[in-house]
Amino acid sequence: MLAHRGALRSLADAHGLRAPRLAASGSVVIHSDDPGYQDVRAFATKASELVGAWVNVITDDAPAARVDLTLL
Repeated sequence: MLAHRGALRSLADAHGLRAPRLAASGSVVIHSDDPGYQDVRAFATKASELVGAWVNVITDDAPAARVDLTLL
């Protein structure tokens, strides 16, 4: 995932998402102001296409996001 960090940051920005970070589990943690999470779902789909494998994306308001995170 870290090999794609620059492209993932750009992709997050293009979808209006902020503060993309990586959890030790491999999940990408993102901040979204979109209450319906459509931007998050679109980002997850494009991120998976970019990486070539499923990318688990969660928002930073989820309990699972309360872990040590690395900036992408």
